[in-house]
Amino acid sequence: MKQKQLVGLRSTEYEHPFDRNALEALRGTPGLETIVKKFNHYGIEKLLKIRYTGSNIKVDDRNYPELYDTLRQVCAIIDLPEIPDLYIQWGYEINAFTAGVEKPIIVLNSSCIDFLSKEELMFIIGHEAGHIKSQHVLYHQIAEVLPIMGDIIGNATLGIGSLISTGAEIALLNWQRMSEFTADRAGLLACQDANIATKAMVKLAGVPQKYFNSINVEEFIAQAKEFEGYDYDTLDKIVKLMSTMWMSHPWTVMRGAEFFKWIDTGEYDRLLSANRLENLIGNSNASGTGKMACPNCGATLKGVEKFCPYCGNKI
Repeated sequence: MKQKQLVGLRSTEYEHPFDRNALEALRGTPGLETIVKKFNHYGIEKLLKIRYTGSNIKVDDRNYPELYDTLRQVCAIIDLPEIPDLYIQWGYEINAFTAGVEKPIIVLNSSCIDFLSKEELMFIIGHEAGHIKSQHVLYHQIAEVLPIMGDIIGNATLGIGSLISTGAEIALLNWQRMSEFTADRAGLLACQDANIATKAMVKLAGVPQKYFNSINVEEFIAQAKEFEGYDYDTLDKIVKLMSTMWMSHPWTVMRGAEFFKWIDTGEYDRLLSANRLENLIGNSNASGTGKMACPNCGATLKGVEKFCPYCGNKI
């Protein structure tokens, strides 16, 4: 399958509202600024990068070039300008993560290479590249190490820091789960096949390897849509909240429910069908008209507008 390159794609075009709302709440949490400063002061990001880069296998155009080409392809599709470094670590849970703010790295478990098709791997890598594109990485890293940081800050501030970190930790974990919904959308835009993305999610959910060739996408979709219905019952909301409170990722079926909601709105198809900025500028420059395009909806503009007359986006 030939994926369409989404030139000019911005993360706000596919950002999940739960992600946006949770991030706004997080940024208003007392003590967050202190935690970010302490994170940088103790050089925790450097320690994390040393750990990952010093223990795992680096992938580049000479070492496992096929994997590197998949990474490069994903970055081109979702218009991530700088290709992050890619590493493989031993592990047979299908999983991946991202670290590093200034120079991000993506780490894949070995199982991702052994158990996923190339297109499914594009969904997983696209998911992680989506975190980078949306600038999720700093807060993700802090959420991972905050319990340890709470002790460090607490000792450094006579116990005050540990009190501050408790509220911030809850806000961080809540946002971290919500950010996965945005990253799933980036993964779909990378592989551009809902069935492929769904198969990757089913494998993430834990289907045994012996059943990989008989994955029933329709049943997973039905289960995800059934899960949507539980949201209308207050008790079920509480159960889901408490069950995911200390998880960095929401339930896979919950992610599937939000994933299919987005597809059903037509927004995914709209992003794929939009005449992206590169094509419009290329055509207009060739004709000498000097026209430009709205970076939000792709509509052709005269080049003098302050706001797009089609979608209202500020130019």
